[in-house]
Amino acid sequence: MSEKYVVEHFSFEDKAVFERAQMEARLIGTMRKKYKLANGKIALKVYQKALEEGVFITAVGYSFLRELRVIALKTNAASEEELPEIPIHSGDGGGQNPSGGGTEAAEYSPKRLRQLSRFERLYEGQRLLNRKLKFVVAALVVLVIAIFVIDFKSEYSVFTYFTDYKAKMEEELIQKYEGWEKELKAREDALEQSP
Repeated sequence: MSEKYVVEHFSFEDKAVFERAQMEARLIGTMRKKYKLANGKIALKVYQKALEEGVFITAVGYSFLRELRVIALKTNAASEEELPEIPIHSGDGGGQNPSGGGTEAAEYSPKRLRQLSRFERLYEGQRLLNRKLKFVVAALVVLVIAIFVIDFKSEYSVFTYFTDYKAKMEEELIQKYEGWEKELKAREDALEQSP
């Protein structure tokens, strides 16, 4: 006897279909938290976007789409004629009964799995990009800290370079003039003392 997998109130015999249904159930949970689906206009937008992108392909997703359709109709967000029907993806002539009656592996043909994995590849690509960005940010933080450490240990700080440099130059110039003045005074005194 084959193993059965259950998601919500749907029973699946195929593990790939079961895993897809679990993923759809998590997505539905996220949507319920993120959006106020009792609002007909929001339910209509989510319904249309989900149909456009072909997000749901298991009985779990189909039941959610039906729920969104009913909400949109009850709240008069759209009329029956304006709402597109829920397409049942049937693969190579087979399909999944949205009532949960049965599953067929034809719906999960290699072509369909490649389409499904597109989202997984995008997700993995984004995770990899996030990891790289975290590394770059950490490297930049270390670089900035190193610059501050070097800056505070040096004679001229980035923050005080121009003001301190100018003050030091003025001080050196004043000392030079004072030195000249003392030298000039010494020469004058020497000239006055000589006959």
